[in-house]
Amino acid sequence: MPSEILINSNAREIRVALTENNQLAELFVEQRTNKGIVGNIYKGVVTKVLPGMQVAFVDMGLDKAGFLCASDINVAQISEIKKKSWVIDPDKDISSNQGEENNPSDENPTITQVKHQAPIQVLLKEGQEIIVQITKNPLGTKGARITTHIGLPGRYLVYLPTTCDVFISRRIENETERMRLKTILQEIGNPEEGYIIRTAGQDCEKKDFELDLDFLHRLWESLQKKAETTSPCNLLYEDLNLIFRSMRDLFTSDVTRMVVDSKIEYQNCLKFCRDYLPHICDNV
Repeated sequence: MPSEILINSNAREIRVALTENNQLAELFVEQRTNKGIVGNIYKGVVTKVLPGMQVAFVDMGLDKAGFLCASDINVAQISEIKKKSWVIDPDKDISSNQGEENNPSDENPTITQVKHQAPIQVLLKEGQEIIVQITKNPLGTKGARITTHIGLPGRYLVYLPTTCDVFISRRIENETERMRLKTILQEIGNPEEGYIIRTAGQDCEKKDFELDLDFLHRLWESLQKKAETTSPCNLLYEDLNLIFRSMRDLFTSDVTRMVVDSKIEYQNCLKFCRDYLPHICDNV
């Protein structure tokens, strides 16, 4: 049935309505404050390595340095360390919007590596520049917990550029469907990349994953280019706001147009489309 996406944006909040046959089908609301920083990606500098605790502290330009455990360091590109197997925890979330009722996205699992034997003083040195992602917000006197295992959530996939396997949400229980989905990703994906198929990917076709993967590849490419020109201790990627997530998650073949009531946000939407979702530009 014909659908429209209507966006209202002001200084306090963003509201997104999805209509079907001119009737309200879904409404999403996001406050502009107190979003948290989980899921954000920074270019940081290692300021201290503590071999006794197997922890390093990384300056990201925030009030407190983030702490990085040895087990959260990606060792895939360190030649003297053999790559180990990987495990998935579908109950954790790399998105700062986990648990919000008004979030179009539902699940963004994290990837962690099975424990390796390399001491942290071998993996990191003080003054070393690294790209890290926030996994837990700062709490009290503690800084944010961080990881070098990057995960970018899409509509049907979580893209893992530093991992080399396909994982499937445990919420997809049918074994035949799991095998079908894994086969699709093995066909369209890069064997040197990793992917998590989210619950929303159940029953989706190859074309759906191809569009999502194209979006995620464009996002990762832009992040890498920004990292090359950005000085340390700066933000590289911020979790998408409700407008951009809605464009990513709510646009289907039934959506005939998207209407935005802010000229500034409209221009932002056009740029986002041109950069990451060119196939929907004509409907904005």
